[in-house]
Amino acid sequence: MELNNTIAKPLYKQLEDQLKEEIDTGKRKAGSRLPTENELSTTYNVSRVTVRKALAGLSELGYLDRKSGKGTFVAEKRIQRNISKGVTGFSEMCRTMGAVPGAKTIKIAIEDPTEKDMELMHITPDKKILVLERIRYADEKPVLLEINRFPESFSFLFGENLNDTSLYDVLQNHNIIFDHSDKTLDIVFASAQEAKILGISKGYPLLRIESTIYNTDCSLVQRCKQLCIGDKFKFTI
Repeated sequence: MELNNTIAKPLYKQLEDQLKEEIDTGKRKAGSRLPTENELSTTYNVSRVTVRKALAGLSELGYLDRKSGKGTFVAEKRIQRNISKGVTGFSEMCRTMGAVPGAKTIKIAIEDPTEKDMELMHITPDKKILVLERIRYADEKPVLLEINRFPESFSFLFGENLNDTSLYDVLQNHNIIFDHSDKTLDIVFASAQEAKILGISKGYPLLRIESTIYNTDCSLVQRCKQLCIGDKFKFTI
């Protein structure tokens, strides 16, 4: 796309669209550094003011990260996530934004319930729960650690392949559909083990999302804790 000062669309918008297309098509890779404002001005034969407006627009859209003293970089793709009462699976969120979802099971076990499990899942101390821990990936990069807790009746999950698959798709195949949830959010810091699993440094800030998820008549309850690498997500409420 050549910039054209004879059409109605402003030059800064033309430049913004041109750079956006180059990022969307992979011509400019995530993490790569953009040329300086002077270089872009020369390349596209426009003023630095025009370049600055185009870059500001792309930064607002989440396409660029502008780092003081270092330059402007193509932003890593962020997963768009709506924090609401509804239940949206991670795989579905990834597919919506054009990313490839992935999963790796690191633990599946039958355990004794905690006090919180008994309170929220309406089970007695003599009952057991199923604990499922998975690393979730977007475009082959780890973005969150997910710990799911189910009633023992979900033991059929031992017979399922839960790697690189949607957990909610598996549950739907067993006629189990969760449709609403309660959530709490806070910031925590990665332990040594969590850091190793997610490929980040110990103490790295994580967004912790704790959910209690219900089916339509609240007869089935799942508890889920997700430790998200915050700069890999964009959350809306």
